[in-house]
Amino acid sequence: MAVDLLFLNGSLINEADLDHQIIDFQDRAFHYGDGVFETLRIHNGDIPTWHFHQQRLRQAQKTLKLPLDNFLTAWPSFVTNHLAEIKQGCAKLVISRGVGPRGYKIPDQAELNWWLKITDLPVNSSNLQQKKYRLTVCEHILSRQPALAGLKHLNRLDQVIARSEWQQDAFDEGIMLNLDGHVVAGTMSNIFWLKDGRLFTPDISQEGIDGCVRRWLLQYQVDKNFAFKIEKYANVEQLLSADAVFISNSLIGIQLVAEIAGQPIASVAHGRVQRLAEEFNRFYLLDKSQ
Repeated sequence: MAVDLLFLNGSLINEADLDHQIIDFQDRAFHYGDGVFETLRIHNGDIPTWHFHQQRLRQAQKTLKLPLDNFLTAWPSFVTNHLAEIKQGCAKLVISRGVGPRGYKIPDQAELNWWLKITDLPVNSSNLQQKKYRLTVCEHILSRQPALAGLKHLNRLDQVIARSEWQQDAFDEGIMLNLDGHVVAGTMSNIFWLKDGRLFTPDISQEGIDGCVRRWLLQYQVDKNFAFKIEKYANVEQLLSADAVFISNSLIGIQLVAEIAGQPIASVAHGRVQRLAEEFNRFYLLDKSQ
């Protein structure tokens, strides 16, 4: 049976109520993009990567001064009460600062609004098996804003413009460059490559999103004492000459890249990427300690 649920501030919205207004026109998310979102993968009534989502929300709390304490305290009970029967699903969590008067100033008494939309997983991420992705290089440049780097704030116009550059069947993902022409990330993913046994990923301190699988991967490298480098000046040529390239996000896990802009990528280190993917899948499917 298909999953299609919508919650507003923890309460299930019935189909009969969907015709009524569920977003207040004065909500700051609607006016200013004043909020954040998270894309969550549900497995057996749980969100195994929630630990990493919560880390990013805490960062947003600090940077944007969002009052998230009460929400984060209540979240585990919400998951237990409402997600327990969902075997597999995709959830979009949107958190707004709430309704406020006209103007940019943060209201003194703002009350958070949050929505959770749960649907079936997209077809291309219904399991965590490998699919070799075809990437293009986007012409649209990713905006630079160090204060917001790493966060999933509600302004995604860079990604909207970049994603419009190719048709669905031409490529699976697009690489976004920064103002200096350096690789930052995909439109919906983080990027990694292997060269001579070492793992690389672009620096995201100036722009880009600090993905949950990215956080897991870097922590895994530390735990296993494996060499990795945050590459500040990553370029497309490094990807093209790599022993393997892969991308990641919370829905697709870890996925190999087969080609970039029509050029095939070497398969020298595919075995290691496969092992990383298997380790993540094991964490995702079995580990409930995070």
